Amino acid sequence: MNRFISIVAIVLGVIFQSLHAQNAILLPISPRSSGMGKTSLNFTDVHSLFGNQAGMAAVEEFGALGMVEQRFLLADLRQAAIGAVLPTFSGVFGLSLRNFGTLDYRENGVGVAYARKLSDRLRIGGQLHWAQINLAEYGSRSFFNLDFGVQAELLPNLWAAAQVRNAIRQEVLTREYTPTVFSAGLAYPLGEKVSVQVELVKDIDFPADLRFGMEYNPSKLIFLRAGINTAPGGWSFGLGLPILENLVFDCAAAYHPYLGFTPSAGIAYRKKK
Repeated sequence: MNRFISIVAIVLGVIFQSLHAQNAILLPISPRSSGMGKTSLNFTDVHSLFGNQAGMAAVEEFGALGMVEQRFLLADLRQAAIGAVLPTFSGVFGLSLRNFGTLDYRENGVGVAYARKLSDRLRIGGQLHWAQINLAEYGSRSFFNLDFGVQAELLPNLWAAAQVRNAIRQEVLTREYTPTVFSAGLAYPLGEKVSVQVELVKDIDFPADLRFGMEYNPSKLIFLRAGINTAPGGWSFGLGLPILENLVFDCAAAYHPYLGFTPSAGIAYRKKK
């Protein structure tokens, strides 16, 4: 009976997460993105591995990161991820590992990503990822899927991006499908210390979500982040703290109007030239 109650609680949490948002199956994860209203399409650092992989094409040094989030402060809704990007003469490659849930309900994922510059103003990228869902006493289901993304400079410093995530719609459980999501957005710097991003995200099963994020870098010692989104409506804030020459600690808290706070944190490493 206790196991049954635990399973029900976890599944309900997953369903609630989907209200006016994306499905819970291996959602994008990044404390930098979380602190900026879940915007990420125009990132150009190692965090692009978990957002729009086209941004990896701008990475010029090896990078790695590890992250964890506690969705709505519930122990059974923890997601963790690690990943790395490696620039080569033929493009930038990425590898990511994901995990969500508990022994009763668990999602695991592995992604292999690739990105390259077609010109100084155009980048493309994509990811082949494998996911497995395990539900206690009901078995497991595995499947592959694809993400595709692009970044383009429309005007000096004005970048546009678009992405489709889970391009192949697949039935995971009865009448439950992988979340195919279409996104488009713009990014523009307001001077040397402030950048803003705005995105429109549409899961084909849910209302469109308009997102706005801002990052302020007043000094080399800190990044300040904030953001909002419209579906279902929420806000977030976060920090980036360089702690060593090659390491940055990121943390964020995102507020859902019905379910409360989701804290997240991570460490990002970037090898210096």
